[in-house]
Amino acid sequence: MPQNLKAPLLFSLILGFLATQAISISNKKTMDLIEQTCRQSGFFALCNSTLRSDPRSSNANLEGLAKISVEIVIDKANATLNFIVDLFKNVSDPILYRSYGTCIDSYGASVQRLLPEAIAALGSKDYATSRHDVATVATNVNACDEQFPEKTPFSDRNRLVHDLSLMSAGIIELLG
Repeated sequence: MPQNLKAPLLFSLILGFLATQAISISNKKTMDLIEQTCRQSGFFALCNSTLRSDPRSSNANLEGLAKISVEIVIDKANATLNFIVDLFKNVSDPILYRSYGTCIDSYGASVQRLLPEAIAALGSKDYATSRHDVATVATNVNACDEQFPEKTPFSDRNRLVHDLSLMSAGIIELLG
């Protein structure tokens, strides 16, 4: 290799190594933030797996992690609402009809009002309102669950939305 090519090649290799190290340090700090946040959320395992599975988390600050967590609650609550609505279409028993209706109302309020308000409140740094709205989603899920004396086809979905809501409220609480 000619001497005049060795210096630029060596320089390029050093720059590449330093850039890789900087990215690695940056990712480690973000991962440390996810772990630190999740340890304080009240739902470490759920929080850790949920946030790490979303690629937006790798570059997010605490407020970003809070927003991501609420957006995940929105997705899961919407999916559960749609699932309940599909089941509701086949209900003929008047008592079950009323129970499913209560669940649809509870999830509807969460998806249409509470969770969008929580996102808006996060954006305006009204963390108390955001936390309250997200925590109320868990209360709404409980209201749905209480309609049924036994496990339903959506009990596991309810549990996930409930826990994600409280997890998000815990993350938002860290903001102040």
